[in-house]
Amino acid sequence: MIYTVKDDITAVDLICLKNRGISKTKAKSIIKSSVVTCDGEEIKVIPSTIFLKGQRVEFGKNSVKQSRQDHPSRQHPIVIKYEDNQIIIAIKPAGLLSCKNRTQTGDSFDKMLQNFVTKRDKNKITLWIVHRLDREVEGLIIFAKSEKLQQQVKENWKSVTKKYLALTEGKPPLATGKIESWLKDNFQHKMIVTQEEVPDSVFAITEYTYIKPVGRYHLLEILLHTGKKNQIRAQLGSINCPIVGDRQYGADDTVSRQVRLVAFSLNFSHPITGKNISLEYLPKQSFYTPALKRDESYKI
Repeated sequence: MIYTVKDDITAVDLICLKNRGISKTKAKSIIKSSVVTCDGEEIKVIPSTIFLKGQRVEFGKNSVKQSRQDHPSRQHPIVIKYEDNQIIIAIKPAGLLSCKNRTQTGDSFDKMLQNFVTKRDKNKITLWIVHRLDREVEGLIIFAKSEKLQQQVKENWKSVTKKYLALTEGKPPLATGKIESWLKDNFQHKMIVTQEEVPDSVFAITEYTYIKPVGRYHLLEILLHTGKKNQIRAQLGSINCPIVGDRQYGADDTVSRQVRLVAFSLNFSHPITGKNISLEYLPKQSFYTPALKRDESYKI
């Protein structure tokens, strides 16, 4: 809740004033478990901290993990890995658009998450998406709680370390390597890989590390140096390592079409507090054991 201070007051007395009937012990517990901002700046607060007349103070939820589950499901599609007063990091399930434009239909994850938080907090909230994941890709995705903060994170996006896990049909030629090439979007909305720059192409760099064989497939860790449309999918396909289920970029079409690519790791400095945020998400076992295409009901 956001409070405008009418007279100089301690933190514990402010909580008691705005929540009539609660004890000072309960008020101290609220302070201890909250992220507190004063005039938009996060501060450390103890019960005796004094707020001055006119200051705007917010006691928000501390970092939380949503529910006890680790993976989204049809029944419970929302899994929040981190939340504070400024940002939310959640798991986007495979089969959902990150967000949609006016021409696209169906559910989108940004609206589902926004509706969930609004209902949970009994307070209308708007979320601003910071980056996107392809519809068929699952994993960690960042939302800001204000448009100003969204732009701030985007401006510093190169400082965010983004890693993926990819299950591929082919084994790369080296244990570690970088794929450097140009990508050009064609009329079928597929990214074409070229070794030389062509009109309207963009330069992309994908770094990979071979982890281990998984049955007849291969598990790679991917580090993004650039963030272009379908970059990982197109560049892995270009070295004969299409991602399992990714028919658009050359994968076996007898496997269900969920792209076995997951945004599993984020590491960055919090845009307001500066503290390090480091999160990982590992997919279900079914990620590593793709079904045949007779079952295409992977959408949540």
